[in-house]
Amino acid sequence: MPVFSLPSPYGIGCFSGEAEGFIDKLAAAGQRYWQVLPLGRTGGWYSPYQPLSCFALDPMFIDPRTLFEKGLLTKEDIDYLAEEAAKTDATTIDYETLIPVRHEVFKRAYAAFCSSENDIGGSDKGFEAFRAANGYWLTDYALFASLAAEFGTADWSEWPEDIKKSDSEAVALWREKLADEIRFFEWLQYEADIQWQSIRAYAHEKGIEIIGDIPIYAAFESADCWSHPDLFKLTEGLRPTAVAGCPPDAFSETGQIWGNPLYRWKYHARSGFGWWIQRLKRDFELYDVIRLDHMRGFESYYSIPADAEDALGGKWIKGPGMSFFRAVKRAIPGAKFIAEDLGYITPKVNHLKKRAKLPGMKVLQFAFDSDGANPYLPENYKDSCVVYTGTHDNDTTAGWYKELVPDMKKRVTAYLRRSAGAVEEKSTKAPVFDSKTAAISLVSLAFRSKADICIIPLQDHLLLGSEGRVNTPGTVGPNWRWRMKEGAFTDDIADYVLELTKESGRLARR
Repeated sequence: MPVFSLPSPYGIGCFSGEAEGFIDKLAAAGQRYWQVLPLGRTGGWYSPYQPLSCFALDPMFIDPRTLFEKGLLTKEDIDYLAEEAAKTDATTIDYETLIPVRHEVFKRAYAAFCSSENDIGGSDKGFEAFRAANGYWLTDYALFASLAAEFGTADWSEWPEDIKKSDSEAVALWREKLADEIRFFEWLQYEADIQWQSIRAYAHEKGIEIIGDIPIYAAFESADCWSHPDLFKLTEGLRPTAVAGCPPDAFSETGQIWGNPLYRWKYHARSGFGWWIQRLKRDFELYDVIRLDHMRGFESYYSIPADAEDALGGKWIKGPGMSFFRAVKRAIPGAKFIAEDLGYITPKVNHLKKRAKLPGMKVLQFAFDSDGANPYLPENYKDSCVVYTGTHDNDTTAGWYKELVPDMKKRVTAYLRRSAGAVEEKSTKAPVFDSKTAAISLVSLAFRSKADICIIPLQDHLLLGSEGRVNTPGTVGPNWRWRMKEGAFTDDIADYVLELTKESGRLARR
């Protein structure tokens, strides 16, 4: 369940009481995990997988009511935010409207924070402690965010030449010129961190752990790429030599170009993967378990020429392999990961996954496009794994079933009718299958599988159709905008999930 999809009077889900209410429902339903999408500050097209920083949280998640309770906003301020949000579609997130309005109001909250401390602001001990502890990333990020606001773009390649190249004199000049703006962006991170840590602590009180999701790549238009260009494959003119993506697959006949700059993995290895270890340590301050996005990229990654129009001309290049995971495990003992091992997976990728002792992912929507040896069919689960009906990149299960071609729909329906639980034992004839029946059956199938952990997108418990889809890979525009209706996650649904958890024996695994 994405945080941004939580109900809220402010147009987007926040680190708020609604998040605590969602956790209450999870606890009542006997669940142990809440998996979220990346919480980083988004850039173009609002994708959480193209963050403006690999360390910063998105200020859009800051709860205005909490700022009001702290005396940093007035009732007029939060009423204004609610009124502006009410002008947007209640079922989708209107980022274009919300971002400038929230930025304006949060500026007022920051001014109130400063005036409540002293004339220059920043005497708050918690704020100063946060700045000191996170300076290794916060200093560069806040300057980057301030410069992006100053120049009207996060594409730092369009900035003046001296600051684009992080010339030391230019950096010092802009730090002085934008000092208050820089502290504003630092304060936003401080406030977002406080609020998220409160939500995470509440989850722990209820017996819920948070599964985070970290993108493998940084965006080119990011603080990381601007402040540490040596970490990435860039030309002397600071443009990507090649970009990330994937070859043709079920989502695209010509492959996908993601556009992220690629890592200089040999350089990372010489530094003991220091930047990555800093990043993961920060992530484990936010999450209990981390889903490693595109885990196969650590074995080998798909490199596409930067000027290519499609991904057909890309090639696979060897990644850091086991040396990366050994370094991480030495630096972060006990770190718990889930490997996103979907897509084109080779024996070498599976071997790396086993050596690193990473549970992989099984997606039931992928289980029916081949024969009985399909690795996503529950009877074929052999290694430690986490099962899903679908992910944020899939249609909802009801939407997926509805759009299946006739032959595939017939195959899926026959399998579900044969599987235990799809047909009630007392029934003398098989049920008539529709999209909701199929969703219920696949959810049940996931729960009853041998997978160590079962994660169900909330939309599948709500039996939503394609209107509940979060993302369509290879497209831009309407993605990352789904909002759950207030009250949709009812007590009856929580009770149903609890019974399913008990019947499948998963409650005992808690």
